[in-house]
Amino acid sequence: MAKRQFQLSEQEVRKFVRAEDEVDNVRELRRLQTVRLYGTGYAVEEIKTITGCSWRSLMDWCRAYQAKGIAGLASRWQGQNAAKLSREQRAELREKVNSYRPDQLLAPDVRISQGQFWTVSDLKLVIQEWYGVSYRSQSSYRILLHESRLSVQRTAQQYRSRPNERSIADFEAELEKK
Repeated sequence: MAKRQFQLSEQEVRKFVRAEDEVDNVRELRRLQTVRLYGTGYAVEEIKTITGCSWRSLMDWCRAYQAKGIAGLASRWQGQNAAKLSREQRAELREKVNSYRPDQLLAPDVRISQGQFWTVSDLKLVIQEWYGVSYRSQSSYRILLHESRLSVQRTAQQYRSRPNERSIADFEAELEKK
């Protein structure tokens, strides 16, 4: 068995313990504890059981510590759907979505749905127009609809170029006359 290259000195372990006591970010605390455990000789399987991290994350965090010290273990996660919309903007969006239907806010040639109910595609259009924000994931828009106490509606599977039923019936009646 190969000897582990990554080891922490007693002084480094004390720095980790102090940093763990001072940190208030759960993700950062997990990283600090994981690297400390690995650096003090705990088995990888035991660390994975204790912290729930993967081997890849463990190695990434050890490299980050070696490159930048404890500052390299800081979490960059922003939370709240990547914080693209502020709490005020989300509240404003909730109010508008509950007060208006898509057909009242979007032109027929722009919206994808019929406009009676909010769909992900319609919400995506208004968020882009009002706030200049677009999310990568469709689930982000579903979350915003859910926060507005609306269910997700799917667009009707109709072709816009298809004539209505009355036009088709008239056409068939003309064919029968001939």
